[in-house]
Amino acid sequence: MYDKDLSGVCRIIDANMNRAQEGLRVCEEYVRFVVENPVLSKELKELRHSFQNAEKILQNTVGGKLLLSRDTAGDIGTKISTSTEGSRKSITAVVKASIKRLQEALRVLEEYGKTISPEAANVFEAIRYKVYDIEKILLGDNRLNDRLKNAALYVLITEKLSHADSLTACREAVAGGADIIQMREKEMEDGEFYEMALKMREMCAGRALFLLNDRPHIAALVGADGIHTGQGDLPVNLCKKVMGSDKIVGKSTSSPEYGELAFEEGADYIGVGPVYPTNTKQHRAAVGLEYVKWAAEKSKLPYFCIGSINRDTLHGVLDAGARSVAVCTAIINAKDIAAEAAWFKEELLKARGEK
Repeated sequence: MYDKDLSGVCRIIDANMNRAQEGLRVCEEYVRFVVENPVLSKELKELRHSFQNAEKILQNTVGGKLLLSRDTAGDIGTKISTSTEGSRKSITAVVKASIKRLQEALRVLEEYGKTISPEAANVFEAIRYKVYDIEKILLGDNRLNDRLKNAALYVLITEKLSHADSLTACREAVAGGADIIQMREKEMEDGEFYEMALKMREMCAGRALFLLNDRPHIAALVGADGIHTGQGDLPVNLCKKVMGSDKIVGKSTSSPEYGELAFEEGADYIGVGPVYPTNTKQHRAAVGLEYVKWAAEKSKLPYFCIGSINRDTLHGVLDAGARSVAVCTAIINAKDIAAEAAWFKEELLKARGEK
């Protein structure tokens, strides 16, 4: 490589190093202080460290020529600007512009970096692909999470606890106003589980979020909106790796400590309970209303109170501050499942001031 060519490459790399580092920092600050997502914040910090390691590789390859090549005063690009650069309509616009700038800079570093250090170029390529995933999470279609935040009635379907077969129970619960349906068939083998999940997914499409109890691989196959997991199940990041980063992962919690851990792990919502003793959670002690009060006041995630929520206990939970509940037997074992779901939904909307 001629000296002039090397000098030009060094100038290109130096300029895009600065662009990329600036873009990474803008995104990291947004995730840390606005989104307050500890999982994404950690991932961005790790990307920044990977970036710095790649920079060191290039610096060692060309000595001090990267910095020496910098000529801000003589850079013709500093005098070129567009009308959109001087304003941003929203904080989202700031992040969107920074992510695009970051991706472009990483691509430039990857291509020109190949002429100096293929090793560093490979690192820039890996970072670029991860930034695409982060962009999808931050700026992608958030309709699932918006629907989750607004959900009031969450119904769990387990055939052995139901007055009707599971498909009928699902259809009637949705007709009665369920916002979320969870297919909870723990003893069913994968083949049968898959077939039933396909049918329930179709019933819920456009009307209710459809989640599976665990089994992220089947959730991905049937196009479910997400899954619900327990404390001993796969961690949230692995579930999303299987299903997709935009899918919902909920977590069972029985104390404020577990609620905070679920947030730190990256869960999208928590189950709070069991509030009262329940046959579906015989191995777990009831948590009572104190945890409900904590969730109502301090939970950083959407939450659903669960555990023997019925007509007799619902208002105690509402009085403790809850506005979203997960119900199983009280609805699906009713003679008129749709009517029972409608009663719960109406009471929840009244408590929310929406009725």
